[in-house]
Amino acid sequence: MNTLGERIKKLRKEKKYTQTELAGDRLTKGMLSLIENNKAQPSMESLRFLAKQLGVEVSELLDDGTLAQLRNLYTEIEEDIERRELLIDPEQVQSLSVNMIEKIEPYLAQIQGTNYEQIRLREVYYLMNRTINKAKSLEEYWKFIDQYEAIHAYSRMLRCYFYLAFAAMEQRNYQDTLAILKQGEQSIAPYELLIDPIVRLDLYYNLTVAYSAIDDIEMSERYLQKALGIAKRKHIFYRMANFYELIFIHAVANKEYDKSTQYFQKLKLLADFSEDASIARATAHCHLHYVNNVERNYSEIDQIMAEYKAVLANDHYLYDHPKFICEQMYAQFHMKNYEQALVYGKSLKIPGFIHHPIDLAMYYRFYAIRALAYYYLEDFETAKKEIIYAKNGVEDFPDTIYKQFVLNAYSEIFFD
Repeated sequence: MNTLGERIKKLRKEKKYTQTELAGDRLTKGMLSLIENNKAQPSMESLRFLAKQLGVEVSELLDDGTLAQLRNLYTEIEEDIERRELLIDPEQVQSLSVNMIEKIEPYLAQIQGTNYEQIRLREVYYLMNRTINKAKSLEEYWKFIDQYEAIHAYSRMLRCYFYLAFAAMEQRNYQDTLAILKQGEQSIAPYELLIDPIVRLDLYYNLTVAYSAIDDIEMSERYLQKALGIAKRKHIFYRMANFYELIFIHAVANKEYDKSTQYFQKLKLLADFSEDASIARATAHCHLHYVNNVERNYSEIDQIMAEYKAVLANDHYLYDHPKFICEQMYAQFHMKNYEQALVYGKSLKIPGFIHHPIDLAMYYRFYAIRALAYYYLEDFETAKKEIIYAKNGVEDFPDTIYKQFVLNAYSEIFFD
């Protein structure tokens, strides 16, 4: 049974409808007969009417045997998405993205966007293409929001707003980031009870981050508390490490050292409880940051690194990630080991995935450290180049200990 007419006739007979009953007041019996005998094609409006009469989705009427294939493809692609989220190596991410495009491309003509699986496949196809070409217009992506809303997939609709907000954050358009998230929050307000609690938690997390990016501490704290409230009521541990790490970094950045101690301890307890490698890594970095910036016991940094490397054996994240290298560089600088600090930080660059102003300021501080190391080693020209880059980087950012360090270093190098 390969034709639309044959599928309609079969379903009609299964429902024990006569042609007159199925045609109702929308079609004539004669027109329905022509459709069933493949002598006429129904309009999309008529097709929706027939699908409703028969109690099926339009996609089932249109299915010429590819529906099962598309569902299998959807399952396979979602598994690829999960694998992709665990990858760190950019080349592996790129390779898997290309592979997903190649899987979806042969089916594009059959993917009409009439149900959740098909809309999701089209969305993933767009996302993977934009991974390869960041210049790809976002105008096309806004359409997915309307499509998900039309089929009542409100949680997925909200995640589209998250992607658009992240794209704005990548461009360091922090006000646009916030505006997109607020639009998302307003659009799902009528359906709030239908939204997955984890997706609502993600919304409040993203709003917490967005408000902190524009230095609106009051609103950032408000959404943070809303998120923690949901997590406690629903007993959701998801995102808790992200929240604790976020609160910890912001507390350190703003010299709220009692608060930073409290949330560092919470993060350590969560790492012990969860036995999750990603949470252990976050804890490791926060531990180093705490010792460097709160306790200021710089001589302990190498020992702490060694202990975490023993626990997370063969985890190259600890060896290769710039934020761990930065903490070691910071400690060496404060112990006046300027040459060793430059060994750690000589090739340091800000990772391309860092976009939040507080995170960026933290990295620019390490450029200032490098500048000061060159300065104390009497390489004044290099010191000036480094500190100008750092100062220009932080000028428009919120006031934090990281920004202040850069500005102080600039004054020392140019005016002392």
